[in-house]
Amino acid sequence: MGIYGRNNFELNSAIALRDLYRLFMVFSGDERLFDLAPNSDDPLRVMRDAQFSDEIIHLLVGTAIANRIHLEHMSHLRADPAEPQHQPIVMNCGTLQPDILNDKPEIPLTFDQACNKIIHAIHIVPDCGDPSEYPLSSEVKLRGHLGKAAWSAYLNIPQYVRASVLNFQNHT
Repeated sequence: MGIYGRNNFELNSAIALRDLYRLFMVFSGDERLFDLAPNSDDPLRVMRDAQFSDEIIHLLVGTAIANRIHLEHMSHLRADPAEPQHQPIVMNCGTLQPDILNDKPEIPLTFDQACNKIIHAIHIVPDCGDPSEYPLSSEVKLRGHLGKAAWSAYLNIPQYVRASVLNFQNHT
């Protein structure tokens, strides 16, 4: 007889951590790739230019979903102050402009907000100018809508990966 209902599975944190590693390596290794393949017609650069955007989007969305599921599954432990190893991750991962049409000021983008914004973004773009000419920076621009408000966020990849690793660090 199977288990039915809510939280009837355990998220494989090893897969999530592997994807976080890959995401971090895409960004941290991009400048090195440009050093190794300085010409835009180099096969390494051609491969990179064809793959990096889809890879970043895939890894961001997958890790954000895994983070959200894990946060929800661990919420009962995180609500208990007697469980210090399971406290919520409080870390800023960038900046958020919650309503660009009404010129509301930027605010810090928290880890849980970052996961939500990644999942609900309608536009995810690495912030590097012309990506075929320049290596990736450490940020990704996210854009989307919440009700009638159009929002924009800059996600700092190293901070997002740090917070994600901490999220999965004590997963038992």
